[in-house]
Parts: sequence; structure tokens; C-alpha cells
Amino acid sequence: MKALAQIFFVTIFVMFFFLQKSNADVCTPVSKPTKYVAKKGDHIAEILRTFKLEPVFGSESTLEKLLKINNLANQNLIQPGDEITLPFGCEEQTNGWRMLDRGEDRIITLEPIDLKTKTSTIVVPQAETKNRAVEIIENDVATGEQVDIESAGAPTEEVSEALRYRMICDGEWTGTECITRYSAIYILGGAWYNRYDGTDATTKGEGTLLSKLNPELGFGWHNYWFENFRTNLGFSYLNNEISPEIRERPIEQRKKGVASVFADARYETGPFGFSLGIAQTEKLFYRFTKEFIVLFDDGGVTVNAVPILSYRGAFSYMFHQAGKYRFDAEIGVSSLQSAATAGYLVDPGTAVDVSLSLQHDRIKEYVFGKIRYEESQQNTQILFQKARELGIEFGYAWKLKDW
Repeated sequence: MKALAQIFFVTIFVMFFFLQKSNADVCTPVSKPTKYVAKKGDHIAEILRTFKLEPVFGSESTLEKLLKINNLANQNLIQPGDEITLPFGCEEQTNGWRMLDRGEDRIITLEPIDLKTKTSTIVVPQAETKNRAVEIIENDVATGEQVDIESAGAPTEEVSEALRYRMICDGEWTGTECITRYSAIYILGGAWYNRYDGTDATTKGEGTLLSKLNPELGFGWHNYWFENFRTNLGFSYLNNEISPEIRERPIEQRKKGVASVFADARYETGPFGFSLGIAQTEKLFYRFTKEFIVLFDDGGVTVNAVPILSYRGAFSYMFHQAGKYRFDAEIGVSSLQSAATAGYLVDPGTAVDVSLSLQHDRIKEYVFGKIRYEESQQNTQILFQKARELGIEFGYAWKLKDW
């Protein structure tokens, strides 16, 4: 009898355990499509994670399910006002949000249910419910024409300003935190125009060299180590060819292609950004073949490239944001180090640059463009030289898998 009693109690305990587990994991299949009306600035990854539809990426991603059930070719096609069917699998997943039943489907709002209210009454919608539902979503106002669902809790996360800027820029929205190890590889192209004004140290005569509109190509990799800190490593190559002199004085250019290797670290807080960087860049310097270069019968100039090490600090401000687009202005100051090569003894110098940039963020990639102007002063032992550079860059970046 004692053994039977033990078996009985063990059986009751096991049944109770499985019943509890089954109750906890119960899934009632959705009876109607649940839709969300997109607003300006919405990002599909943000929407999915806000409604806790994880995992967003991967082989069984909710992103792929959403694209399939909405017949979307890619994640960048949504526009404000579009109704998106969310890939809910269980009715229990919709708990915590206010919904409006429209008969054939329902609309879910971004307003969580008041946790103090456990239940409420379902109100049957009247005529013109669909238009009323859209009005509710657009105004983001709760009304009585909603389905209030029994809930044990509701998401309470709020998007901080820094996190929203981070998301629009390079990151992905996770619902609770920013991806701490997010990186991307990118390619860039551009075109530059350069002007070099020189004054002979001996005669004080002046001369000017102008470049052609020269192409640039490059690539790089950057990584966000945590929410607001990014490092960047890149390489670029510029074909910096000098235009013929207007009076056809001879110009001997020993090297036309100049290369740059650069690295920087950037900290972001809200719309502000601060960065420090280092670069090894080849810069063009020239010297007069004869000291009386400015005279009609002078002998021309010799142009060569000298590798210059520079340290740069910069401050940026995001002055406008519109949906997935962001616009930044940046000003930077560089310290140019001394160098010596091929008969050129270059003194230390300084440079100041300003730029305007535009970036369009997507889920798996982003595109960017920049207009930049730089003015530098760096002299040799025989020439005082001021350089001006104006260029435009554009690029395409692929986001790598989260670490």
C-alpha cells in the first residue's frame, strides 16, 4: 500500500507539472490578421521588436515572414499610412496592446493597455470603422472603439534620444538595447578638385597650380563596440593629376596617384558626435625649377608626393532627421607632421575642414554621401604652400552579422 501511495503521489505531481507547463506554453492560433499602420520614420526591424516578434533575423526570422505575408520585395518599401500585417502566431502574443476589430481583420496600436485595468469590454465597431481606425492610429489616441485584451503585462520600453539617433545612423533597434557589436564594410567613390598656391621663400614670387577633377576609390570597415562608440579603418586612392599651366610652362609631376590610410574613433551622444583620428596621407608639394618662376621665361615646376602623418579632431552635429535619412555637419582640425623625402623638407602644418553629409539607413545596408572642403598650410624650406581641396564622396555599406 505504501508503494502504491508513493506511485500515486508521484503521478499526481508529474501530471500537475505538465499541466502547468502546458498552460504556460499555450498558443491559441490567431483568428484574424493583425495589422499596424506605418508612421513617418518607422523601421520594420523596430516595429517587429517593439511587438516582441523575435527573432528578427536568421533562418526563421520574423522579417522574412512579414515580407512574405505582405508581398514586399524588400524591407525598405513601406511608406507612412501603409497597413502592414504583423506575423503573430499566437493570440497570446497580442496581449498588452489596444486593438480595434474591423470584422475581417484588426488594427493594433502602439499604446499599451493600462496595467491597472485587467479587463474591459469588446465594443463592436459601427459603420465606417476602417476610416475611424486609421484616424485613431494617426492621432495615436485611445478611444472606446477598441478591443481591450486581458493582460498580465505590457512592454514599457521607451526609445531614448541617443538610441533613436543611433538607430537612424548605423544601428539596429532591439527593443531594449542597442546592438553592442555591430559592424559594416563599405566601398566609396568620389571626385576631388585641388588648388595649390605657393610663394617662393627666396624671391617671394607667387605661383598657382590647379588639378584636374580627379577620381577617388576606397574601402573600409567600421564597428560599433557599444551604443555610442564607433571605430573606423579605411584606405583610399586618388589620382591627383595637375592640369597644364595656362602659359604652358613645363610641369614635371613625378607621381600622380596618392594613397591614404586612416583610422578614427567616434563617440556619439544624441545629435552630437566627437571623433579623433590618425592618417598617413600622400600630399603634393612642388618646387620651382628656377627661382624666378613668376616671370614669363621661367623654367617651370617639379611636383612630387610626400607622405604626411596627421592627427585630426572633429565635432559634428545632426541638424536634420527625416525618417531613415539623417543630415550632419562637421568641422575638423588636423595637425600635419613634418616629413622629408626626395629633396623635400616639409615643416609641420595645420588643416581645417568642413563637411556636410547625408545618410540613408536600411536594415541590412546603408548608403551615404558627403561634400567636403579642406584648407591647409604646410611649408617646405624653399616654398610657402597653401592647399585647398573640394570634393564629393559617396558610398555603399553592408552590415555584417551581429557578433
